[in-house]
Amino acid sequence: MIPIKGYATFDTLKHCILGSSFDPEWFHDLDIYKDDRIMDPLKRIAEETEEDLQGIEKVLKDANVQVHRASLDIENFGKMNKRGYFKPTLMPRDHFGVIGEKFYAVGGGTKGYSHIFKQIERNDIVIENTIGSISTACICRVGKDIWWDIDQQETPHETVQKYVDLWTNEGFRVHLTTRGYHSDSIFCVVKPGCIVSLENVQDYAKEFPGWDVCTLPEKANINNMDGFVEMKDKNFGKWWLKGEEHNDALIHFVNTYLNEWVGYVEETVFDVNMLSIDQNTIICNNHNKEVFQHFKKHKVEPVVCNFRHRFFWDGGIHCITQDLYREGTQEDYFG
Repeated sequence: MIPIKGYATFDTLKHCILGSSFDPEWFHDLDIYKDDRIMDPLKRIAEETEEDLQGIEKVLKDANVQVHRASLDIENFGKMNKRGYFKPTLMPRDHFGVIGEKFYAVGGGTKGYSHIFKQIERNDIVIENTIGSISTACICRVGKDIWWDIDQQETPHETVQKYVDLWTNEGFRVHLTTRGYHSDSIFCVVKPGCIVSLENVQDYAKEFPGWDVCTLPEKANINNMDGFVEMKDKNFGKWWLKGEEHNDALIHFVNTYLNEWVGYVEETVFDVNMLSIDQNTIICNNHNKEVFQHFKKHKVEPVVCNFRHRFFWDGGIHCITQDLYREGTQEDYFG
């Protein structure tokens, strides 16, 4: 069985879920399957995404992390609803969270993971179909302290209060914010005393007193990349595939049928979206001179795993993984 535990984002990782993308065969019944303008780029996304996932899997396994892959399930994802095709199981971080010694699958998004759930002891997993979700895309764990950002339109007060009370009774201190977006795209607690963050996120002097914060600009650098500006007027800045800026057939198909697959990449800074293997090793999306100097100062070794189509999927290394078991305890880093 898979053990479950998670008290801090930087404790040594031993078990995690890694997402899966899609199979171009999902579209074989559609007329577009014979349209090279659409299918060639989609096949490239599928193939290169899987190549990159396998590269990340190797890095994790080389670090003695047991990797559990999400399912590529055509029955659940290769079909359309009223809004288009269901999103593949690429980003487990958006749906799940491990808080203390419980795995939370709350608020849906469980399709494609049943084979993993069967490997978890029933007493270690909380499965609830409720409004709102428990997700470590929005929850940062630092020992006894939990920072939870709430989307008030999606997660009602009673759901928030239920889990605040539960975790408080388990010895956690829960800090709530209401920015309404994934906190793993705005700050990363790399190790005790070391943070990478966007500007104007929170009062670190008050909430993380004495910790060293590397601050990055709020806006992504994507607007400076050749081609993105040409495409963003057609897709509202939601996604980008280099070289396809004038492929109107593809743009129309993605905007119409794959709308749930993409996010809002114009506002994403992937330099923050990182996954710690332990306190001295972290997986990054790309090289950033300022961030890497910060790592060197704190004796952290960065491992670059280029997730090439992050500008299509609007997700980085942290998004496409979900830790299941990290060593460590409910340590008080601010007591």
